[in-house]
Amino acid sequence: MFDTVSGLPLHVLVVHLAVVVVPVAAVASVLVAIRRPWLLRAGWWVVGLDAVAALTTFVAKESGTKLLDRLDRLSDGQRTAAVQTHVDRGADMLWYTLGLFGVTLVLLLVTRHRAAATFRPRTIPPIVVPIVAVLTVVAAVLAVIQVVRVGESGSSAVWRDTVKNSLGQLR
Repeated sequence: MFDTVSGLPLHVLVVHLAVVVVPVAAVASVLVAIRRPWLLRAGWWVVGLDAVAALTTFVAKESGTKLLDRLDRLSDGQRTAAVQTHVDRGADMLWYTLGLFGVTLVLLLVTRHRAAATFRPRTIPPIVVPIVAVLTVVAAVLAVIQVVRVGESGSSAVWRDTVKNSLGQLR
C-alpha cells in the first residue's frame, strides 16, 4: 500500500508534502496559541491541519520503510551512515507531529472550556491556558526543527555525492 505510485516510490512523492504541511501546521498552531480569538474561531481547522501533518508524516514513514526494504534488497542490507541517520531521524518525526497535534488539541479544549464559563463553573485554573499555549509553541518549534533535520539528512544521503562529483565538471 505504501510502496509505489505509477512506478515511483511513494516516499519520494509524499516527503515533499510533509516538508510543506508540517511547518504550515506549526505556524498555524503558534498563531492560535498566541491569539486567543483566533484559537476560538479557527482552532478546529488548525487541529485538523495538525492531524493532516501527522497523517502525512505517518505515510512518509511507512513509505520510507518500503523504499528502504527495496534498497536493502539491492545492497544486501548495507546502508551508508547518511541513510541510517535519515532512517533514525525519520522514525522520530511522527512523534513530533503527534505531539503538536495533541498539545494543540488540548489547548483548544481548555480554552473553549474556559470561554464557556458563563454556562458552567470554571473547573480549569486560569494558569493552565498559558502553560498549554507555551507547550504548543515549543511543540511547533521542535516539529519544524525535526522536519528540517529529517529532510536535510535524506537529501544529503541521496544527493551529496552526486553534487560533489558534478562540481568539478561545472567549473
